[in-house]
Amino acid sequence: MSISVEELYQKLIDSGISEAELEKQVRNKESEFGGFMSKQGILFIIAKENGIFVQSPKINEQEYEEFEEEIDYDEFTIALSELKEEMRNIVLVGKVFQIYEPREFFRKDGSIGKVVSFLFGDGSQKIKVIVWDDKVDIIKNKFFRVGELVRIIGCYCKKGRNNKLEIHLGKRGKIILSPEISDKKLKIRIDNIKVDIPSEMKSGTKLTSRIKELVDKFNYITRIQGQIQIEAFKEITKKSGDTTFLLKILLSDDSTTIRVLIWGMNAIECLKIISNSATVVISNVVVKQNKYTNERELVFTKNSTLEIVG
Repeated sequence: MSISVEELYQKLIDSGISEAELEKQVRNKESEFGGFMSKQGILFIIAKENGIFVQSPKINEQEYEEFEEEIDYDEFTIALSELKEEMRNIVLVGKVFQIYEPREFFRKDGSIGKVVSFLFGDGSQKIKVIVWDDKVDIIKNKFFRVGELVRIIGCYCKKGRNNKLEIHLGKRGKIILSPEISDKKLKIRIDNIKVDIPSEMKSGTKLTSRIKELVDKFNYITRIQGQIQIEAFKEITKKSGDTTFLLKILLSDDSTTIRVLIWGMNAIECLKIISNSATVVISNVVVKQNKYTNERELVFTKNSTLEIVG
């Protein structure tokens, strides 16, 4: 780079940005890039974001563009065998070996959190990766699957309940699917990773467990499939005087039958499209135990959907 950090810093100050504000922007960018961007690069990005072109015959627009291209994370990637407890801002690359069912939980403040985990390996060893809240949506991507190559950026390492090391994705972390790997040695190591992929996934169809297996195993189910029968539809007046709706359907496969409760306008929308004996896929439902019958039921949440597939 043809201009020093000191010169660039002073040019930004001269443009009208206060020193306090500039330092704040630098700290934010350092946090955003997890320590992977030089201060020089950060100052260039700040300049462009503030509409400032650094007037210098030694600098051209191409240099701005170079800083905005994806960082070469291969340089920062470490092997799982090098992990140590409390390491932060880690970059990893490897393949997905197993994806576990996500679940919802209640925090102490009453809010609902989400968590999902998957088994990840890079040829040196395997480790569980934990993903929280909005980042859980990665599992909705059809390309996030067993055998997929992924890069994990901005994660940290800690010991889990079983006293084994595990990886957690930080708030500013991200997962990149099918990343480009330019480092030849790293690419050879990753290409040699062998993952047993279920035949159902090889054909492009997502593996679906039977109803009994899912209900016995999880409190939150992201995808469940079966045939339906409409059991009841009711208009209910609440204690407040407001009206709501309840649709009860029975979902069945060759393993068991379970009742599904759908409330409010979701009940109306689902009733419009379903018919007896239709095959449906229901997503993002909670498994609850009926306190009167002790039977397990599936209950719609605000994120639940129902789709006719046959």
